[in-house]
Amino acid sequence: MSMTPEQTALYRSKELIDALWNDGEVGKKIQAAAKAKWNDVKTTEDMISPIVEPHLVKLRAMEEKYERILEERLEEKRANEDERVKVKLEEQLEKARRDYNLTEEGFNQMIDRMKSTGNYSDALAAAAYVASKAPPAKVAGPTWAPQDLDLFGSKNRNDALVELHRDPMGYMDSQLTEFVADPDKYVRDTLGRAA
Repeated sequence: MSMTPEQTALYRSKELIDALWNDGEVGKKIQAAAKAKWNDVKTTEDMISPIVEPHLVKLRAMEEKYERILEERLEEKRANEDERVKVKLEEQLEKARRDYNLTEEGFNQMIDRMKSTGNYSDALAAAAYVASKAPPAKVAGPTWAPQDLDLFGSKNRNDALVELHRDPMGYMDSQLTEFVADPDKYVRDTLGRAA
């Protein structure tokens, strides 16, 4: 069955209009122009919107909910990470304080050193710096022996020590007799402190 030239032209124009109507680039413009010219024209959007719009509303709501949940999770993760960093830093600070036996003043100097250098990751280095700058502590004399031994009795006149140099065996006998009589008193008197 063959078409007349008028039918062929009509068929081709309908095919062209359909192709342009649904074209991705010019289709919306053609549909908008047709809608403006004839109010009763149904565009693709007019036909699909009632079906798709409720689903789009749900999808947008789900996207918003997802974004909120994602933001909350990221906020929790950041807070947890901040807490871990804080705990780790506190542990490093306490370890540095213990390792270098820092006083409260030394600890504060260590913190000041970390702030001034901007290096908050190496508390041990700051503690070592503070410890190296601290003046050496005074060394106390021995606490297990007499602090002022007057071995020859030259500082204070001591008849017992004079006896030691004159008669060592007699001195030993007198000291042993005194020790046996009251050992605690002898140790206190000899070492100069409570036994």
